[in-house]
Amino acid sequence: MEGILLVDKTAGPTSHDVVARLRRVLGTREMGHAGTLDPQATGLLVLAVGRATRWLPYLPTAKSYRATLRLGLSTDTEDIWGAALPPDDGPAPLPDAAAVRRALEGLTRLKTQVPPMVSAVKRDGRRLYELAREGLSVERAGRPVRVDAVRVLAVRGADADFEVDCGPGTYVRTLCVEAGRSLGQQACMAALRRLACGGFTLERALPEERWTPEALAAGLLGSASALGHLPERALDAAEAEAVGHGRPVGIGGAALAATWRLTREGRLLAFAQEGPDGSLRPTRVFAETHAPV
Repeated sequence: MEGILLVDKTAGPTSHDVVARLRRVLGTREMGHAGTLDPQATGLLVLAVGRATRWLPYLPTAKSYRATLRLGLSTDTEDIWGAALPPDDGPAPLPDAAAVRRALEGLTRLKTQVPPMVSAVKRDGRRLYELAREGLSVERAGRPVRVDAVRVLAVRGADADFEVDCGPGTYVRTLCVEAGRSLGQQACMAALRRLACGGFTLERALPEERWTPEALAAGLLGSASALGHLPERALDAAEAEAVGHGRPVGIGGAALAATWRLTREGRLLAFAQEGPDGSLRPTRVFAETHAPV
């Protein structure tokens, strides 16, 4: 059993809890994910089952979320589930809706972001959230981020609902804090739902009530569906034999891409990159694979 599995996580369990539960349901230990969700966040969780865990580095990295900005509140976790922090000054009057929209839409100009203390980023070999649990706060360097688009859905007093398309490693709760800072306001995130991840959308995700062995097995996406964004080079028997030994094959097409998938009769045999001589050089070979298509 292998493939990509899309599930709709509810609020409460951690991503690890979901993985542990589905491992038991499917009777497999080999399962990974394409990015965690915080316990109180909901939405799309992309899981890889069996040998498909090796596909994870080749999935697209862009993500989309729907979130709620809450003005007038600051917490130690940058979301409403953390402990409230005292205000620096007296409460500031709420900005008008137009100003809130401008602040959120202006996040697309952001190039770097300082990760929050409650995050899985490592510092000297330890996760920041581990240090935070000990009451420690350490200096964090800004990291490159990409915010492709922000769509403001509604401004409701101290709350603003918006959707954001962003690159990997972008913390939406920190985006909320940054939008508040540009408005001269304390701010945090009040809700988060992932809409898309790794080229997949929430519409295809299985809700919790359908997490049965039969529904999960039927919902597995094979390599053709999960990796359809990569150009395919179909191999004949001799080429498949060569690739199995790590030897390059001719490109056999006009597409230019960083990574190709090499297949034989619909089975994924390897990932490859174009070499300087125009050949496709295997970078990861699957000696035996029977991926569904």
